Amino acid sequence: MIFINFKTYPQASGENAIKLVRIACDVAETSGVEIISCPQTIDIREVIAASNHPVWTQHVDPFERGRATGWIPAEIAREMGAAGALLNHSEHKLSVGELSETLNRCNEVGLKTLVFADSTEEAKMIAKFSPDYIGYEPPELIASKETSVARSKPEVIEEVVNAIPNISVLIGAGVKGRQDVEVGLRLGTKGVVLSSAVVLAENPMSVLLDLAEGFK
Repeated sequence: MIFINFKTYPQASGENAIKLVRIACDVAETSGVEIISCPQTIDIREVIAASNHPVWTQHVDPFERGRATGWIPAEIAREMGAAGALLNHSEHKLSVGELSETLNRCNEVGLKTLVFADSTEEAKMIAKFSPDYIGYEPPELIASKETSVARSKPEVIEEVVNAIPNISVLIGAGVKGRQDVEVGLRLGTKGVVLSSAVVLAENPMSVLLDLAEGFK
């Protein structure tokens, strides 16, 4: 399982978002690996229309639709066709109360959830709310060109997996290729979450194909 966070990079916005999701779909079809694209909200309807695989939104809020100016109610994301939502990314942290409320709203409207944690302790706290997935991402390694979570913190990956045995774990931060996938799978993870390694690549398809090789 590969999650691609498009963030708000120009290389993954507007028409470029459509191009990227089509590449992701092609690689998913070729490799048999589940690849989930996560575009920014403003592009999500068009990306969903161009995709034959699940598309998730990068964030939702716990407010009901109506008097919620500037917020993203979970039911609107669901109505647009999103299958799930990323929550608590290091670039968009939530308080415990906000996270609990948002997860409740996602459950009510049928959105799956991937919640990010930056430590074993945070992963254990998040697990109490029973999200579908927890993504372990040490923030100091996000977008690292020199190393990755799999190479720098394999012992913490294993610790997180063992600490929350009932929830599937994904890893992110510096993930670049098949070796990162292989290490994660060997330690019990479900897959990877990444952004810049694909979004900013000269050849995103080549990167995704290499990542997919790690699942064989």
